[in-house]
Amino acid sequence: MKKLTVIYYHDIVDPGKGYSYQKTEESHFEEQMKYLSENGYQTLLMEELEKPLPDKAVLITFDDGFISVYRRAVPIMRKYGIKGNILLPTKYIEENDPRFMSWEQLRELCDKKEFSIAAHTHSHADIRTLDDLRMNQEIKQSNDLIEKRLSIRTKSFCMPFGKYDKSSVKRLREAGGYKFIFASYYGSAGENTLSKKLIPRIGISNDDSVEVFTDKLRGKLNWKGPLQRARLTLENLKGERITRYDIE
Repeated sequence: MKKLTVIYYHDIVDPGKGYSYQKTEESHFEEQMKYLSENGYQTLLMEELEKPLPDKAVLITFDDGFISVYRRAVPIMRKYGIKGNILLPTKYIEENDPRFMSWEQLRELCDKKEFSIAAHTHSHADIRTLDDLRMNQEIKQSNDLIEKRLSIRTKSFCMPFGKYDKSSVKRLREAGGYKFIFASYYGSAGENTLSKKLIPRIGISNDDSVEVFTDKLRGKLNWKGPLQRARLTLENLKGERITRYDIE
């Protein structure tokens, strides 16, 4: 059975400004995209998850739609013929926040079939904090704006902050009708289970060497996934929740 590896980034930044999983320096990002191109990895759009997976399938995702993705990542990805996907908290795009991409930029990338869009709630909310009413509001606003502005009815969703519990995922599925739901822990997804289970995503850190990046793609660090899920379970038992989206 073929498998899908999903990786994620946030900001793409100048040399010396990289930081952990939040900010990846442009030169490191290009080195990684070059590696994917030269080693036969096939990058996909969200819509292509409904088709049989190719060999060495990779889904590249960018959380939140920062303007740096358009200015820095897109030219590099075009250079190497690589596709990407943006997880969009629609509130910030709708408010024309300059830290984020615009609807016009997003439409350009989607129209060219270079990028696709997945939902990420309207206000980047921790879905564990949402009651039924607010869950429905967050999902409806997000889905409606993506459809209105981009003519896309997305079937994919990614949990903000990578946080969830069983109850919130159940209510999310009911509210959004999403086919593919992404989490944030090490692992890969089998072709036959993409729509049945949460799909793991592996964060790429600014500190990752090419060797570490390669290990992540090959699944050599997937042993960390159960540990990450166990930590999340402990957080849930303690009632820990995120109530604010801090944008640096």
